[in-house]
Amino acid sequence: MTPEQDQCTCQTTETIAEHLVYAWNYCATLRALQRHAREYPKILDAHGHFISTIYFALWDALFLKLAHCSDKRKEATGLPKLFKQLRAYLPEGHQLRRRVDEEERNLSSLQAQAKVENWRNQVVAHYTISNKFSDFYKKNVCSLDEIEALIRSLNNILHVFSAELWEQGFCVEDLGPPAHQGIDRLVQMMKREAENPAAAQLAARAVELGVFQVLRSRLRKFWDEG
Repeated sequence: MTPEQDQCTCQTTETIAEHLVYAWNYCATLRALQRHAREYPKILDAHGHFISTIYFALWDALFLKLAHCSDKRKEATGLPKLFKQLRAYLPEGHQLRRRVDEEERNLSSLQAQAKVENWRNQVVAHYTISNKFSDFYKKNVCSLDEIEALIRSLNNILHVFSAELWEQGFCVEDLGPPAHQGIDRLVQMMKREAENPAAAQLAARAVELGVFQVLRSRLRKFWDEG
């Protein structure tokens, strides 16, 4: 490959890895929400509208990010684009050319990815379900276990080429712990509010007063300087 071709192909792999990083982050957040929903159902039910809004939005975002990875459109950046670039740029006889065909078949065989594409195409991006939604759901339901396995499979496909060409791998699961910690803190605040609503109101009022004090001091400084 020429330096320009090498840079272009490397950028494609980094963009695909970014899709997977976001997907794992969303998946980890959903995992934490599900765990707390089992452990503290009354706490989450008390904030049902907020929790359900976040929950469904994360699933939509998750399906979109994962669908990017197998999007075959010319303008899309996913594994099909990477395969096309490698076929065009790698010299004949290069050992990775055979792997392109293998990993392309591997991608096509991922049943969870096919379900992801159905969700993206028929529900999230374009609502084109012709039958009952319940029928669609039964055929395409995805568990978080399936999603996690899918993300790892897609990352493995990516690693075949990034490791050989640039000695590079992608830690797509790094945002998992912060996602869990964020939801843990959120639920703990909800628990404290449920256990002592008066204290929670005082804390919220303290925050409001603190913000007001900061704004007032800034305004005073502004007028003094003016």
